[in-house]
Amino acid sequence: MGIIKCLDNLVAQRIAAGEVIDRPNSVVRELIDNSIDAGCTELTLYIEGGGIDKIKIIDNGSGIAKEDLPLSIKRHATSKISTLDDLYHLKSLGFRGEALYSIAAVSRLTIASAKEGQEGSAIIIDNSDEGTIHTDGIAQGTQITVEDLFFHIPARKSFLKRASTEANLCRQTLIQKALSSPQVHYRFYVDNALKLDLPSKATLFERVLDVICSENNFSRSDFVTTEKEYQDYSIALVASKPSLYRSDRSGIKIYLNNRQIEEFSLVQAVTYGYGELLPGGSFAYAYVFITDNPELIDFNIHPAKREAKIRNLALIHHSLSTLVRESIPRVFNTVEAQEFEQPFLTNSPYIKHQDEFRSPNPTYKNFSSSPHFTSEPILNPKRCNDEKPTSNDWLEKAKAMALAQNVKAKESETIWDTKNENEFTYLGQAFNLFLIAQKEKKLYLVDQHAAHERILYDQLKAQSDVQKLLIPVEFEVSSDVDAFLKENSDIYT
Repeated sequence: MGIIKCLDNLVAQRIAAGEVIDRPNSVVRELIDNSIDAGCTELTLYIEGGGIDKIKIIDNGSGIAKEDLPLSIKRHATSKISTLDDLYHLKSLGFRGEALYSIAAVSRLTIASAKEGQEGSAIIIDNSDEGTIHTDGIAQGTQITVEDLFFHIPARKSFLKRASTEANLCRQTLIQKALSSPQVHYRFYVDNALKLDLPSKATLFERVLDVICSENNFSRSDFVTTEKEYQDYSIALVASKPSLYRSDRSGIKIYLNNRQIEEFSLVQAVTYGYGELLPGGSFAYAYVFITDNPELIDFNIHPAKREAKIRNLALIHHSLSTLVRESIPRVFNTVEAQEFEQPFLTNSPYIKHQDEFRSPNPTYKNFSSSPHFTSEPILNPKRCNDEKPTSNDWLEKAKAMALAQNVKAKESETIWDTKNENEFTYLGQAFNLFLIAQKEKKLYLVDQHAAHERILYDQLKAQSDVQKLLIPVEFEVSSDVDAFLKENSDIYT
């Protein structure tokens, strides 16, 4: 007897739904896509219990006709495409007809909708059990309510995180969609409290700057914006200046035809564009919006459409890297030269009073009287600001200098040990800044102001034993980081 059999319809539904809907923000993603495709300009999202208990989305889009309501929850029922050829000319965010079908398989779903000039109607689907259609007084648009998500699938529900974390994921999904749809006014409510209000904007750049600056406490002056048209595609870019960066690539977002995707090669192109402008291991904030010919893209390779095959990827990679390189200002700040006038205090246990030092050795004196020496100023401090790096390898040179200074600093930690103090011969002072001393065959320059600060520090430490005061450090973080810190508060408390 054979062992292969067709799965029960309900089991097949649950398997299919698991590919599309894995947590509340997946529901939010699919419903917002449908609302944008319906041409809405107002969208309000309500969630309760992190979206596990309830998700409700209201839009003012074109709506669904009464006769289409039963079809809207059928698998592969869609108004976006009709033929195989339509898959290669996609202009909508949704196209598979799986969203409402998958949501209905794992929750209690209510759809109420009305087209312009028509009476509203509604349908309730409970765990794939389709109810009857009834009249509803809704105005033009659609209202979808999802309740008791994964109620019939406790194993899937057990993998969800606490309500605050799931709510934050829903918020991030809404922001992700809002960035590429500036024409829509978004409102986001959590447990009936307004948490986010994003008015519609005239341009993509206005929406992106408005959102990322308010969410991360950035300034608009920290970013540059640019866009460029190419033969088959165009690129719009919002990128941070070199002064603003982070330690990972998560600040680089790639959008393809208004859909955020994961494409490492394009993230890499942004990184290449910055080149040596950022410290090693640092990455910029960049929001890249690519509009490409639909015939050159295949989104039908990932259940959540987070990936895509792009036939002209190499061309876009090169164009993006070049655009970033040309757009980011390559200006390096110079440090103003400072003159120190405060006299050095000599009452230290490390440097004795001048009258206790030996007289300078005569062989070091009167260099100016020798015919072999001429007197020239060593450095004009007023010209320091005019010096600018002329070589492209300035960063490597700076790293090498920093490494060398590190080594020298470690070697000099024991130079001024008090037990060896008498081995130094004081020779004099240079530029009213450095003390010059000799030990055996070595010459030492001591920054007298830095030495003075260290002396005062040692004196303060030696005065009395006190308990260190813990002073709280206040800092601002984005909403997703805040949720992460709260979720893991038991680690650091």
